[in-house]
Amino acid sequence: LPPPLKSPAAFHEQRRSLERARTEDYLKRKIRSRPERSELVRMHILEETSAEPSLQAKQLKLKRARLADDLNEKIAQRPGPMELVEKNILPVESSLKEAIIGEEDPAALRERQLRCRRGGEGILRASWMGRVNLG
Repeated sequence: LPPPLKSPAAFHEQRRSLERARTEDYLKRKIRSRPERSELVRMHILEETSAEPSLQAKQLKLKRARLADDLNEKIAQRPGPMELVEKNILPVESSLKEAIIGEEDPAALRERQLRCRRGGEGILRASWMGRVNLG
């Protein structure tokens, strides 16, 4: 702070040194009354680690990368919505469920899929030979 125009420079200097001394006393009191390391760990302010302080940042970064990898792996393995509907975990209306899952047994479903494929191939073959117009 610049000294006021009407006050002498010595007064301003004395004021600055008093403010500095007051700040220094305040900081010394805070340092004396700071909590122990174990208390800071208990309050989750510090991490419990045996690593050197210079390696702690790298250790934390590695821990976060491992957590991210584990989470991505678990997300990739989780079931999709169709599987959740089939297992009655995800509720849907019965008409929608029938359309999604189908009420026929797997053998009948496979037979219907094969018939559709064969029919589709027949249409494509007929189209290629000029018998059916697909347009």
